[in-house]
Amino acid sequence: MQERTLYERLGGVDAIALVVDRFSDQIVTNPKLNVNPALKEYNEKGNLPSLKFMRTLWLCAAAGGPFSYTGRELEEAHEDLHITSEEFDEVGAEISRALDYFNVPEPEKQEVLGAIVARKAEVINPSR
Repeated sequence: MQERTLYERLGGVDAIALVVDRFSDQIVTNPKLNVNPALKEYNEKGNLPSLKFMRTLWLCAAAGGPFSYTGRELEEAHEDLHITSEEFDEVGAEISRALDYFNVPEPEKQEVLGAIVARKAEVINPSR
């Protein structure tokens, strides 16, 4: 019997979209992330629905699902946001809390967080 993908173990696109929806809403209101003027400005532009869609696509693809991420490369997408290592870690904490909220089992939670942490160097660009 073939091992199930992380995508399948997470519950597919609907379950992933719920997690993305939750952490995306929390990121916008997190005071630690609103210190960064570029992030604050971006969050106030009304891009959240499309951002949630792209985050869902990215996570589905990273988890081995049947979707392809069609957005910009992570480095390019985050370039003007000047995200620090600490801010990246705080976003990771919000993702972790969302996974906990939906009772994602620890092995799957760690796989999701590992996939995100593996891309940290592409996201951080702290020069402000």
